[in-house]
Amino acid sequence: MSIMLTVLMVAAMICVVLYLRYCYSEGMSIFFVIPLTFLVVMLILMVSMLLVFGASMIPIGAITTEDSLESTIELVALNDKTTLEGAMYGGIFITRGYIDTIPTYAYYYKAENGSIKFGQIPADSTSIYYILDDSLHRIETYHRTESGNTLYHFPTKYTQIVDVYYKLYIPKDAISPDIRLDLDS
Repeated sequence: MSIMLTVLMVAAMICVVLYLRYCYSEGMSIFFVIPLTFLVVMLILMVSMLLVFGASMIPIGAITTEDSLESTIELVALNDKTTLEGAMYGGIFITRGYIDTIPTYAYYYKAENGSIKFGQIPADSTSIYYILDDSLHRIETYHRTESGNTLYHFPTKYTQIVDVYYKLYIPKDAISPDIRLDLDS
């Protein structure tokens, strides 16, 4: 990135020198040339910085994604619920804000020290799987990471977590089918 910035700065200096030479050959007043030169230099500097920053974020080569198991917890109890989330802003006369409902799974799990703790996970990023053998009822937390090269991170690879999702393993009969046609409502 510093090489690219240096090249752009040298090109900007050449442009400024050519501009000043043009102003001198035209016989322009020094009081007109100095402020105009300052504006031209600032404009070239800002454009150069934007170009360098933008170009440094362009991927070089393939970007790979990888899913990895982060943790597994043993379930004691589980229920689906809806959580209210929101915020209110403002003062005495003008108040604004939002209230939203978020579907979640609330659960109790066995902690490492033997105690039982409470937790919640978002329902929209959770997949449910049936357990067919005698394995534990559990929640597995996965992280999807993205890695690759950009000019900004060159020559080393960058790695960032782009998604967190959950796999919920429950007994086969834990969800009962509930299909109703109700014309009264």
